Amino acid sequence: MEKGSELKEASLDIIFHHISDLIFQIKVIDVHHYEIEAVNEAYLSSYETSKEAISGRRIEDFLGVDQGIQAVRRFQEAIIRKKTIQFEEGYSFPKQGYKIFDITLVPLIEGGTVERLIGVAKDITEKRLNEEHLAQSEKLSIVGQLAAGIAHELRNPLTSLKGFLKLIQFKNRDQDIDRYVQVMDSEFHRIEQIIDEFLILAKPTKSHFQNNHIHHILDEVIELLSGQANMKSIILKKEYPSSLPPIYSECNQLKQVFINLIKNAMDAIGEEGEIIIKARESTQELQIQVIDNGTGIADEELEKLGSPFFTTKKNGTGLGLTICKRIVKKHKGTFTVESNEGKGTTITLNFPKNSL
Repeated sequence: MEKGSELKEASLDIIFHHISDLIFQIKVIDVHHYEIEAVNEAYLSSYETSKEAISGRRIEDFLGVDQGIQAVRRFQEAIIRKKTIQFEEGYSFPKQGYKIFDITLVPLIEGGTVERLIGVAKDITEKRLNEEHLAQSEKLSIVGQLAAGIAHELRNPLTSLKGFLKLIQFKNRDQDIDRYVQVMDSEFHRIEQIIDEFLILAKPTKSHFQNNHIHHILDEVIELLSGQANMKSIILKKEYPSSLPPIYSECNQLKQVFINLIKNAMDAIGEEGEIIIKARESTQELQIQVIDNGTGIADEELEKLGSPFFTTKKNGTGLGLTICKRIVKKHKGTFTVESNEGKGTTITLNFPKNSL
């Protein structure tokens, strides 16, 4: 019997340490005090620690105050309810960054008291990201269907209105009316721009991919926007070498991305400021950054940035960054935004050297 028990324990130990989910055992000292008793290899690997360094430590001491309090609340919930609880929660790791877990927490009851807690945390970060991407794709699909349906209906009356407006403008001699006509003409132009942005989402344009030097594209965009920047006393600062390797890309689409990002940065600054356009290469990627010292973006807005129809601009459509993200994704690149309210925003694009 003893030999059978030893074999059973050995088998359980192998399962415990080789399962890919994070498993942890917590000793309950009191309702506010919890110590780490045991963890599996996946847990140690995720936190880049050892059994000796983690065993017996208070959970707040190991995870940090904020994440420790977050964990303690869940422990207290399981103790009060005295039954298994399941929930989703996010935690930050030293190198892996933020991860989302599906966590099952089991209270072990001895003599009517919860003495220990056993937890199993399954990493569902990729699953949630895929769901988010799917939701974004569905939004874009709806936008496309909407655009295809309304673009034609809008263009016909808009053409008639513009025609009559030109006729009024030709015959008018009153300066006050002329001012109103100019405002109307400007607004008609804005409606046309919105329709064009809808159509870009509705039907993809033909792409002509070839090897392009990023520094040439950036030079052209900066030259194009330098006049607008000078009028606002904004400095466009270039920080990239001319020795960057070419990437297989669609030149006009990348221009559209960089124009949009730099214009957004200028809008965020308003008057007097600096926009840094950086580019550098690593072993496998080419990285481009647009950094501004503008107003920045609040955390709650940052999460929604790039979603169709969401905009922080007074007169924005909320489609510009959506289109940018779509183009970057088409080039198999990544698009990330970091911002501090009142300090500025950094947008980082990473493209593989051989995009397609």
